[in-house]
Amino acid sequence: MNNRVYIIGTGKVGTAFSFELSDAGFKVNFLTGRNLTDKNNIAEKIHPLEYSVRPEKKFFEAADIIFICVQDKFLKDLTREISELNMDLSGKYFIHTSGSESTDVFNYNCFDKDKCVSMHPIQTFDKISYSNNHLLENIYFGIEGGKSGVNIAVNTIEKFNSKYIEIPKDKKHLYHSACVVSSNFLITLLNISSEILGSIGIEKRKTFEIFKPIIEKTLSNVSENGLINSLTGPFERNELETISNHLNSINKEIPSLIPFYTLLGMETVKVAFKKESLNMKNVISLLDLMNEYIVNESGNIKNTIN
Repeated sequence: MNNRVYIIGTGKVGTAFSFELSDAGFKVNFLTGRNLTDKNNIAEKIHPLEYSVRPEKKFFEAADIIFICVQDKFLKDLTREISELNMDLSGKYFIHTSGSESTDVFNYNCFDKDKCVSMHPIQTFDKISYSNNHLLENIYFGIEGGKSGVNIAVNTIEKFNSKYIEIPKDKKHLYHSACVVSSNFLITLLNISSEILGSIGIEKRKTFEIFKPIIEKTLSNVSENGLINSLTGPFERNELETISNHLNSINKEIPSLIPFYTLLGMETVKVAFKKESLNMKNVISLLDLMNEYIVNESGNIKNTIN
């Protein structure tokens, strides 16, 4: 196999793969994407390169490995469109980069299921790549698929100096939800922090500057000591009065955040219990406190509806 690569999708993920695969020794010769500007920028650095706006039969015929780097919502329609090209794709490796969808999207006779694999980078991509930004290096990938496909994925991941975890096909949605919590919800968490600070007159744009040291130190603690042992704060210290004061203030100033604080508070109680900072009596007291606010909030919602 000559490692000739065809990439479908020239967005944030597809462009990152284009440069990093090329630098890893793959022959990225074919691209399909809707944005011609991206093609021109990529073609300046990757040669030779052929480009199309729609999937091309000749690209499939010439390529050994096809990477599909489109958004999840387009993936099923794309694989169906490929199947309708009525081609013999039995010798081709197909790799899609979706975190949520499994290799079931290749459930058409034209695909060799043994050579199909999902290879999801556990990474965040916030912009189009116009050079090798090394986003795929020293990270983890979640993979699942046919034996031959998995072998190709593992080989590729090793060339990125990265690692992988194998995901059961029927657990892809759970796996992806964990990725969303780790990255997307972190942004939401920081946005809520800024909303709370905003309620006392602190400018929102300063939020990250204010919290950056504690965030970095927390991550450092987790790296050094593990998740459970890194927990600090009023939940870990069983400071019932402090938490009650938090809830009273939030309920008075920003009541819409009560469900958020109580839900995460309950999960934090579980962590503190695992750390053995709390005994069962402490746990019950804290959960009872938060349940009280949940009941009150539910009542307020019902009254608003009625």
